[in-house]
Amino acid sequence: MRILIAEDHRILLDSLVLLLSSMKGVDVISKHTNGQQVLTALEIEPDIDLVLSDVQMPIMGGIDLTLKVRELYPNVKVCLLTVADQPEAIKEAIRAGADGYVLKSAERNELETAINLIAKGHKYYCSEVWTLLSRDTTLDFVAKNNKPQSIAITKRELEVLRLIAEEYSGTEIAEKLFIGSTTVETHRKHLMQKLGVQSTIGLVKYALKFQII
Repeated sequence: MRILIAEDHRILLDSLVLLLSSMKGVDVISKHTNGQQVLTALEIEPDIDLVLSDVQMPIMGGIDLTLKVRELYPNVKVCLLTVADQPEAIKEAIRAGADGYVLKSAERNELETAINLIAKGHKYYCSEVWTLLSRDTTLDFVAKNNKPQSIAITKRELEVLRLIAEEYSGTEIAEKLFIGSTTVETHRKHLMQKLGVQSTIGLVKYALKFQII
């Protein structure tokens, strides 16, 4: 996996280069201190797979960078590595289309897991993200990728949706959430109605497409 790194703190930037370079299958192509430098690099560097970026940087931060990469280089993945753990910051990242969101307090194993999953076409949001989002009574944000309307999803529905996306069965979801299997199916039906899909596969595809999870 060919990676570009963006981080405005140079000591941390150099540390990230060393860390990622030690991971199997990872090739750090270049390092940068703002998003504009990354966009310039993407113009000349072929076959970049992933941009690992801080959120808060001078000139161009990670959110604006994510939006630009989604627009100009849709095949390039973006993972945000940040100290920003506020719900609004997380929602902004999801709206922008970030493929991953990992806190800088994460250990090496989590970052490596995130990169590997993103490389396989999955999204990765750290556990802190799920905890913060699940505290909201609804998800009322709109993804910036032509989503037709905002969808109000309850806290419990979000929990069920996340577990469905992680391929847990109805019985397993019921056990994890300490609710009945019938209640799980009710939440599933409500989600399908709200999202306008006809199957569980469609439910997960819609949720991933519009960064609801």
